[in-house]
Amino acid sequence: MKPIPGDIPYVFAGPGLERRTAERRDPAAVAAALARADTRFVPMLGTHNIVIHEGGMPRALLLDQAEAHPLLEEARHTVLLGSFGGRLCFALGLDETATLPRGERADLRMLGVLMDDAELALLGYARALVHWHLQNPYCSRCGHPTESVHGGFERACANCGAQHFPRLDPAIIVLVTHGERCLLGRQASWPAKRYATLAGFVEPGESLEAAVRREVEEETDVRVGRVRYQASQPWPFPSSLMLGFRAEAETAAIHCRDGELEHAAWFSRDDIVKLVGTGELLLSPSRSISYRLIRGWFEEAPGRSFGEVAYVDPTLASR
Repeated sequence: MKPIPGDIPYVFAGPGLERRTAERRDPAAVAAALARADTRFVPMLGTHNIVIHEGGMPRALLLDQAEAHPLLEEARHTVLLGSFGGRLCFALGLDETATLPRGERADLRMLGVLMDDAELALLGYARALVHWHLQNPYCSRCGHPTESVHGGFERACANCGAQHFPRLDPAIIVLVTHGERCLLGRQASWPAKRYATLAGFVEPGESLEAAVRREVEEETDVRVGRVRYQASQPWPFPSSLMLGFRAEAETAAIHCRDGELEHAAWFSRDDIVKLVGTGELLLSPSRSISYRLIRGWFEEAPGRSFGEVAYVDPTLASR
């Protein structure tokens, strides 16, 4: 089995950020960073990211000190993200109704290849942390208000002493194969004809491999044998880590029995070439782990290249 292609960065996993972990734990260093003239701020309106457009393309809105100063007092949360582009950056969690000097709200899932991968990762990182703060104003142990500490990477309860840290939800995503076919499914809420690999959350007391087998069987009634890890991708909607796998099916009959999927089917490589070409099949965005799993499997076959597929990234197709 060949490794999955690595020529396009995973969305939300771009390079360029130095997290500056040691400085988070020093209140004086955090206060000094907030006041530095070259510090930049990533504003969030509730859980909505903000972008600007340059030359018709989206860019992350990074406020300078002059723009951010009137917003700092009304910010509900400030989180030291780290150093980006040589400057310290904070996420600035504002109310939905706050007024910004510029920019517009954006759904990060719709930006895909339109946006620089490092900036997109920065926005996803800010979104995940601000969402966590919004969801955890009170202590889950005693119910008292919690306080943001350590640069926004912890919430502390002064009443009972509990420490609360940003939550991360592991989820498996898997391409199942049976002979020369792969298993793809679709949810009813997706755009028409969109199919992708299967996915689901890991449950307590469950290994990743067991989660793969359970999710595939629950969603399609297909039983899976061998499971192999491939790669991972952060997914800040709101706080997931997608863990990518390949799995080999031991049965082929499909029954979408738990309501998660509207439809699922087996596709050969020739099926994918034909159906994508006729517009009867739409695949995942090119910077997603689902796309990588499909493409990696497609190109395992001798002499096959994904260049045969008339694939257009849905982010571009929607423009």
